[in-house]
Amino acid sequence: MKFKTLYTLALSSVILFSCGDPATEQTEETTETEVVLKKSYYTVNADNSIINWRGEVAGVYGHIGNVNLQSGTFTFSDENLTGGEFVVDMLSIMPTDDGTFKDQDGGRLEDLKGHLTTEDFFATETYPTSKFVITNVDGNTVTGDLTIRDKTSEESFEISSLEKTEGGVTLSGSITFDRQKYDVAWVHYMQDMILSDDIVLNITVEATK
Repeated sequence: MKFKTLYTLALSSVILFSCGDPATEQTEETTETEVVLKKSYYTVNADNSIINWRGEVAGVYGHIGNVNLQSGTFTFSDENLTGGEFVVDMLSIMPTDDGTFKDQDGGRLEDLKGHLTTEDFFATETYPTSKFVITNVDGNTVTGDLTIRDKTSEESFEISSLEKTEGGVTLSGSITFDRQKYDVAWVHYMQDMILSDDIVLNITVEATK
């Protein structure tokens, strides 16, 4: 009889400890749900992308023109732009001025293009490419490292429009940089024709997966 009582107590203890506290067990089994962002990558279509530039000559006129993208990529996490790298073909730089600066045969524009390729400006034979690498995106402001003539400085790019689909991306915006930071340091000998330090780029980039 004593043996049967001890056996019953032992069996009850085993059942009690095996079952445990239901609330405790539920807590131990609960895990946080991980949020996984879907990354996507797009390659720039250089032929369908445009970079227009403008430089002001104080008190006289402004020079305008274009330059081509050589290559580039965009990185997205879900719908958000998170990164990118873009290479510009500086050998393609071309003025497209109109008005008094442009003559009928385009000779003066060719002279200006030749000057832009020299050490006074972009020294394209020595530095045939420039580059912009995205380091941060905050709303419509894209911050990145701009490299011209092997000089790198942080610049901000303002997005005016961004369209993203499953197959492609089109982004437009503008960036203004101080040419002196990149040794683009030419100064006109006439005081009333000093070239502005600011160069404005208006950019439209198309990219596909």
